[in-house]
Amino acid sequence: MDSDQRGDQLWLELPPVNPGAPRRLLVFLHAAGSSPEAFAPVAIAWQLKFPGAVAVLMQGLRRFAQGCDWFDSSTRDGMTHERAAIACDAVRDRIGQIQQTLDISPDRTVLIGHAQGATLALEMARKAPTPGGIIVAYSGRLARPVREDDAFGATVHLIHGEFDSVVPSMHSSQAFRGLTAIKADVSLDIVGDEAHAIGQDLVNVGTTRVMQTLFRGRRPNPRRTLH
Repeated sequence: MDSDQRGDQLWLELPPVNPGAPRRLLVFLHAAGSSPEAFAPVAIAWQLKFPGAVAVLMQGLRRFAQGCDWFDSSTRDGMTHERAAIACDAVRDRIGQIQQTLDISPDRTVLIGHAQGATLALEMARKAPTPGGIIVAYSGRLARPVREDDAFGATVHLIHGEFDSVVPSMHSSQAFRGLTAIKADVSLDIVGDEAHAIGQDLVNVGTTRVMQTLFRGRRPNPRRTLH
């Protein structure tokens, strides 16, 4: 655990399961209203697939009695993207500190976000340098549509439950179309019988996509898949 001068938690760190395995950094960005501790079971499930990885569960920037979020996502003033961009700068700096301390480069870093955390990860991928070489966005949506001049240098894996009623899967489909249009390295998986939570099936899809990217030298197949 790391904290600021006031003693507030900034992130929760889980050591590698097997320090002898290839070193990587897995950065987890929780959903709005959640916490690092609530996201820990997902992080541990990921570490079992990448046993040499350090898992860092970032703490949301805005703290409330019941949890945290990263930015105000209300659309009443049309400033959602601007607020997300400010949050991105703060989280990018924290990830940079962790990478420097652990001596792990961005190309060996994977960002895994859920819901608003996925939005944050996708927004960080718009602006070079991206803090991670791979982005896994569970139940994500873009803060604004993809533009022709967006960079998206990272590989992006969009994963969504077919029956997600909190963030409908059409948001990942829209992101996929936009990223495909600018020739980004992107995949989309719409997983049947899954909703908003990240269960083992969604963990398996995410880790498989990352393994394909890292170890098999395959570019993700740019098509929509329904499991």
